[in-house]
Amino acid sequence: MTNLRFKEYTFRNNPRRLVVRHSRKTSAVSCYGIGESLQELGSGLTIVEGEGELFGEDALEQFIALRKLMQQGGSGILSGAGLEPMQAVFDSLEMVGQGGDKTISYSFRFTEERGVR
Repeated sequence: MTNLRFKEYTFRNNPRRLVVRHSRKTSAVSCYGIGESLQELGSGLTIVEGEGELFGEDALEQFIALRKLMQQGGSGILSGAGLEPMQAVFDSLEMVGQGGDKTISYSFRFTEERGVR
């Protein structure tokens, strides 16, 4: 399996946990005398969330590189780790805690960017 990749950054190790959430957008509409009705609005955006560890003497430098990538903003291609390639925005990165020596735990989220159809 290829490593997770966003823009030009390739994760050295794939995340330990990866969740890909697909959804449909719906809305409950209230109509006088009829009650509630469900209305389908179309497909929702795909959300990719994960957790992992950064290892080695340069674990902190790896995290800083990820943080800079997230902070630069803009969308790019997210691929690898069994994902269907998609245009996405890196919108969340969290240092969960430091594991053992030379290990940093982290979590992240990418949100699909889709043009108006």
